[in-house]
Amino acid sequence: MDKPLLLSIVIPTLNEEGNIPKLIERIDRTLQFVDISYEIIFIDDYSTDNTREVIYDLAGEYPISIYLKKGPQGKAYSLLEGFFYASGNLIAIIDADLQYPPEALPKMVEKISQGSDIVVAKRVEQSVSLFRKILHWGFSLFFTKILHGFNLDVQAGLKVFKAAVAREVRFKPSSWTFDLEFLLCARNYGYTIGSVDIDFVKRHTGETKINFIQAIWEIGLNAVKLRFKKRQPLIIQPELPLSMVGAGIAHKRKRFITHTNLDKNVSAFQTLVPWQRNGLLLALGMFLASLVTHPLGTGIAVMAILSIFYFVDAIFNFYLVARSLKDPPEIKSTLKELAAIDESALPIYSILCPLYKEANVLPTFVVGINKIDWPKDKLDVLLLLEENDQETIAAAQALNLPDYFRIIVVPHSLPKTKPKACNYGLSLARGEYIVIYDAEDAPDPEQLKKAYLGFKKSPAEVRCLQAKLNYYNPHQNLLTRLFTAEYSLWFDVTLPGLQSINTTIPLGGTSNHFRAKDLLELQGWDPFNVTEDCDLGVRIFRQGFKTAIIDSVTLEEANSNIKNWLRQRSRWVKGYIQTYLVTMRNPIAFIRQNRIHAFIFQMVVGAKIAFMIINPIMWMATISYFVLNSLVGSTIESLYPAVIFYPAVASLIFGNFSYLYYYMIGCAKREHWPVIKYVFFVPVYWFLMSTAAVIATYQLFIKPHFWEKTHHGLHLKPAPRLALPIIAPQLLPQPVFGLKAAFSFKPAINLKSVFNFKSDLNFN
Repeated sequence: MDKPLLLSIVIPTLNEEGNIPKLIERIDRTLQFVDISYEIIFIDDYSTDNTREVIYDLAGEYPISIYLKKGPQGKAYSLLEGFFYASGNLIAIIDADLQYPPEALPKMVEKISQGSDIVVAKRVEQSVSLFRKILHWGFSLFFTKILHGFNLDVQAGLKVFKAAVAREVRFKPSSWTFDLEFLLCARNYGYTIGSVDIDFVKRHTGETKINFIQAIWEIGLNAVKLRFKKRQPLIIQPELPLSMVGAGIAHKRKRFITHTNLDKNVSAFQTLVPWQRNGLLLALGMFLASLVTHPLGTGIAVMAILSIFYFVDAIFNFYLVARSLKDPPEIKSTLKELAAIDESALPIYSILCPLYKEANVLPTFVVGINKIDWPKDKLDVLLLLEENDQETIAAAQALNLPDYFRIIVVPHSLPKTKPKACNYGLSLARGEYIVIYDAEDAPDPEQLKKAYLGFKKSPAEVRCLQAKLNYYNPHQNLLTRLFTAEYSLWFDVTLPGLQSINTTIPLGGTSNHFRAKDLLELQGWDPFNVTEDCDLGVRIFRQGFKTAIIDSVTLEEANSNIKNWLRQRSRWVKGYIQTYLVTMRNPIAFIRQNRIHAFIFQMVVGAKIAFMIINPIMWMATISYFVLNSLVGSTIESLYPAVIFYPAVASLIFGNFSYLYYYMIGCAKREHWPVIKYVFFVPVYWFLMSTAAVIATYQLFIKPHFWEKTHHGLHLKPAPRLALPIIAPQLLPQPVFGLKAAFSFKPAINLKSVFNFKSDLNFN
């Protein structure tokens, strides 16, 4: 603990004048013996004997304070008032009747120091009547263990817990129902509860204040109600008022320290809100019922909807590419502009580098950062290392890093995600500007200056500048070539196209540049979204701001291992699904606010996810038509009446040809000429993406916040060549629209014109 241990002992009293002196004497003797500082807080519930006078007489000798009850009568309300006055970092509650031994306090405090947050006294010897023993046993079995899963004495009048528990647990008990709900809330907030055995004895003096039967009835009824009460998450406040460090959320017995104040309603903390879950179940039920009662009509309707979506997607992507090629909107900085920068006037630039198990690539990364052209005395590089990653921490400490590097150890907490680490770094960053780089990144040395000029040239509503990403190992194997073609299309064609229509831009996971104040205003990243870059890009747009692309490239390592690639891609797809579900929590308001851009969001994020999941079904239908034509051919043909068939054919011919051609355009813009001929293997890549989408969908419901670790540095050692079957592109078309149309699909691509693409389009 940061400050010296102080135990605040809260004692509710009502006519206990005969017990108070003995109780105080035993508390003092016990705690003095083990050298524990303490204070005793009495909350008197309008005693009619001399209880208050006795306490006042002892106050000069012991650290005692006494307060007259302000709220309604009842022990529960006395305890809540006592917590308000407590100043210790540990709080104990004990009844004044001496049935619970204060000599147990040191042992309970010790158990707190060993990791428990709450320690409850457990009665193992009761000097009470057989009737009360049976009632207590029955109550504990049913109302405590069976209903709520507690294997401890919930109603014990002796407990010790951290002061933070009292601050965070908020509820409205009745007179005698404090204990169970207090422990239930604390458990829901992720606090650990332990117990210590004690001897429970008869009351020392005085009469009990409890009507035993009435109390059992009230407590038991409350226990049943609590079993069905829905518990709300707890918002954990930051450690300091103007910081996000230590902020988080607690729910379902877990504590998530996220270091952000981002509202949980715009976070992927909850995968599906109730109406989404119920709506999906209802839609699935209606579809299955319709499929059973009207199979042909249902099949035709489904194919019609899919054909329309594929057709619209093909037209939309053609429009994006055309806009991107006609008037590339990325912000460019000339050599003259870069040379004219007055370095003495440049602000501090913070670089956040989240690293986890990256000891092997860390030296290369440091070399790449050292090449950045920015005054080193104005660089603030934060290596964000997880507390349990001792290997990378040791590697960083052994590197003799320059002074502008800082090793920041992110305290262990859930969720174990990159955005959580970035949020922690954001609160510690010193720079006016901030950029994110991953462990395997090799950024353009001029990128910070280009971003600095980019912000100067941009209107105020531009809150993020996204640099382009590509790969420095495109020729390692077939997978890296296809990965390179995909990135070239996405960052050099698609994203500029999206910027040209001033719409949502899903960010890349690295090389995003921000003004620090803007990023803090956005509350950083969603730590529960495993594709936090996409989520942040959507949030930027939804709040009325924009993202722009700068003409600067960061090179990364293209994943060269299929299993590693599937882990990475399934995480990306899972994050896209999370972003979609969060954004569509209030679809009517979203559409009303964003209008045409709500439709574009459906095409950029929603359709992208749906096609990856639907395509394998269409592929299987296509293969079945060829292989099992005598069995299913006529049935499949019946799903495509003329009104559906012709749009499907148009989509298939135009769509498949154009998609392949777009990959070639991306490679040409990035001057990856040797990669272009491998574009014909892209259908195999689509199959891998669909496999990753299936994994992502499964994980979304099983472990939504699990961060699939991508291993980097595979290019540093010889990698086996990717063994993939050579499949003719026409056998796995993307998208697949209609089986009849699939027969005649032949990619009409002139290879000579493809390889002369640079001169044809006159790219500079």
